[in-house]
Amino acid sequence: MSGVGYQVYSKSGDGAIRIVVSSAKQALAKANELAEAGNEILIKDLAGRVIDTATIVELAARE
Repeated sequence: MSGVGYQVYSKSGDGAIRIVVSSAKQALAKANELAEAGNEILIKDLAGRVIDTATIVELAARE
């Protein structure tokens, strides 16, 4: 699944950002970084399907 691409969404207060990364490992790392700041996190694939935390952890372990 490497190279598939993921979108990491972060919402904090009235602001939100979206970061596009190329691997599950990068998505997990960015999600962890943003979560440490207390932001709400959502990870999606490039087709827009939400990926739960357990799934992204498993995908990252396979890369």
